[in-house]
Amino acid sequence: MTVAVWVKVFDGIVLSTDSASTALLPNGSAQVYNNADKIFHLHRKLPIGAMTWGLGQIGPASISTVSKSLRLRLMGRDPDHPEWEVDADTYTIEGVAERVAEMFCELMKQTNQDDWPGQLGYLVAGFSAKSDQSEAWLLKFEDKVDEVPGPEQVASTDRWGYEAYAQPDAVDRLFRGYDQRLLARLLAATPPQHHADMVALLEEHHRVPLHPAMPFPDAIALAKFMVETTAGFTHFNLGPDTVGGPVEVAGINLHEGFRWIKRKHYFSTELNQGEL
Repeated sequence: MTVAVWVKVFDGIVLSTDSASTALLPNGSAQVYNNADKIFHLHRKLPIGAMTWGLGQIGPASISTVSKSLRLRLMGRDPDHPEWEVDADTYTIEGVAERVAEMFCELMKQTNQDDWPGQLGYLVAGFSAKSDQSEAWLLKFEDKVDEVPGPEQVASTDRWGYEAYAQPDAVDRLFRGYDQRLLARLLAATPPQHHADMVALLEEHHRVPLHPAMPFPDAIALAKFMVETTAGFTHFNLGPDTVGGPVEVAGINLHEGFRWIKRKHYFSTELNQGEL
């Protein structure tokens, strides 16, 4: 499991994740690794980013490797898919998300499986061409392999706020006052005609941790805090640390584009200057 968070304000959108990856073992136990890559820059010259959670691989390749192969296509560097090159003057974040869905399903079909072996979440975020506000589109891969999912807009250009995915309990409890399991139990225990009142009552406990005019560095700090809080919450619950490892953060805004704020490398950057 993992936690993946976006925070959106007027100045841009922030992506933040942990680095934990859980592998299920034949004996029913789990092995947790703490160096998975979950945030990606999908075009070196454009403000387009992505983050992932859930299923960690497609066939023999990690989601990180697949995302980097996708980047080659979007940048026009894959000779087998020249038509995938993004037009810097006309591209949309929704269109990029549609390309993600197409490629992921294409690769999954090559594994000769009819169904996805687990749920995969993938968020594409950034600025569409000629737009001065960021947006985010969510993809859920969980059904038939040949059913390409359509992207769902979770952050429009005129909306701001935040969302946590995969293991959102800590963030939900802290800022909403309850998690989705409590909401489901309460709704199951009350007659349907009272559901609207129940939801309204619970929403009175919401605490909004940001203002749309929040400076971008503060939005970055908030996203990082949400991931760190979830990691601590998970660590002190009984069971494996399914959220952990280095916290990674990337910010995407109008004028600086995609910028890494906090990032891990498996190699020394001092010894590999040419690779950056």
